[in-house]
Amino acid sequence: MAANSIHYIYNSNMGIELIFCENSTISYPTHNHVSVFTIGIVLDGSLVLTANNNAKVYEKNQTFILCPYMPHSISAHSAYTLLSLCIDKNIAAEYSMDKIRHNITALLMNTFSTERINQCRILQLLDGLNSPAACTDWRSEDQNPFIDNLKKRLELYPEDKFSIDEMAQNACISKYYFIRRFKKEVGLTPHQFQLQNRIRKAQRLMHNAETITEVAYATGFCDQSHFIKQFEKQIGLSPLTYKLSSQTIL
Repeated sequence: MAANSIHYIYNSNMGIELIFCENSTISYPTHNHVSVFTIGIVLDGSLVLTANNNAKVYEKNQTFILCPYMPHSISAHSAYTLLSLCIDKNIAAEYSMDKIRHNITALLMNTFSTERINQCRILQLLDGLNSPAACTDWRSEDQNPFIDNLKKRLELYPEDKFSIDEMAQNACISKYYFIRRFKKEVGLTPHQFQLQNRIRKAQRLMHNAETITEVAYATGFCDQSHFIKQFEKQIGLSPLTYKLSSQTIL
């Protein structure tokens, strides 16, 4: 059995990210993917995906789809090999579906060995783009304008110091009602959502930063140890290991 490894390949022009987890036993806590469609195919082993509080076991050759903002978690049912395709819905909207398919295929063929990612697997992954689920956002039907604006602020500027009390006061509602309402609409508590987006921003900054401490402070963490702990919890890797596992393609 090959060693546990994870590779991240990001095409910045097309807003496409490929994540290849080989023989992984990493579990991921509840989170969501902001403005990103995700299609995953289990290449070997099995995992438990819990989405919207519904748990399902996915085994070899099975595919799953996650809509933007859909809360979900992954538990290692056994060692698994997983290929995930993440597409930024805002960038992808600028291109035709044929162009998106062409770029995804080229990225897969040029990045991975054809023994692991063959033409059949590529077609299976691309079929996920045709699913009706890939055209619908996960969100509450009754959206609160303040929470929607706050959500966007926490996505763009997660490093800002903005306490739960301040958020609730600005919304003119009690703190506990605010937390419940935010979680209903976003799938996470405000604190969880802010931490998640701090780590996502850290992933983007990691490539050009000289030190881990620099990234920690730039994303609103008071010290490096807290940053590393949260990064490992959400990504399953240390910041340094993640940096060595990532590749950006223009």
